[in-house]
Amino acid sequence: MAIVIEDLQLERLAQQIATAEGVSVTEVVREGLMSLAGLRGLPAKKPALRERLTALAREVDAVPHRPSDGRSDNDILGYNEHGTW
Repeated sequence: MAIVIEDLQLERLAQQIATAEGVSVTEVVREGLMSLAGLRGLPAKKPALRERLTALAREVDAVPHRPSDGRSDNDILGYNEHGTW
């Protein structure tokens, strides 16, 4: 079954969200409808665990890598060469 979006503004918004989130428009619509169903108290079948974990992995991969601190563990913790503060 297909859903046709005849509202150009809505279609553009769905595409912008999909691009920003790094997911498909289908995923944006799915999450939006499931969220709304939950708010309305309607039963909504959760995606399979594999799908939820895949989505979570995608989110984790999208987090920008921060450069690591160049200091040693001892320097970060404040230990000196004798193992004391």
